[in-house]
Amino acid sequence: MNPKGGKSPCDFETLYYHIKQELLEIFKNADRPIPRVKIKELKSAEICGLVNLAKVLLYLENLGVVTVVNKEYYFQEWEIDIQPQVLDVLFEQI
Repeated sequence: MNPKGGKSPCDFETLYYHIKQELLEIFKNADRPIPRVKIKELKSAEICGLVNLAKVLLYLENLGVVTVVNKEYYFQEWEIDIQPQVLDVLFEQI
């Protein structure tokens, strides 16, 4: 909580770090070359909520790390394809 009694702002750096690590683990353990996951299944949503997770996923989509499959739906229903570029996390490129 912040001093004014409102909700604390999201720590995007922490969220960004955690979602990259989570996506990398899913990719490494997947049985398909481009794994798909529902946004609601991502544990990183617990850090700052689904709205902020969706924002970071859109940023990662711009980097080519993920593809949001069904953006025409509400973000709570999004599915995310994890692209091989997520391996850049291992090589500290993103």
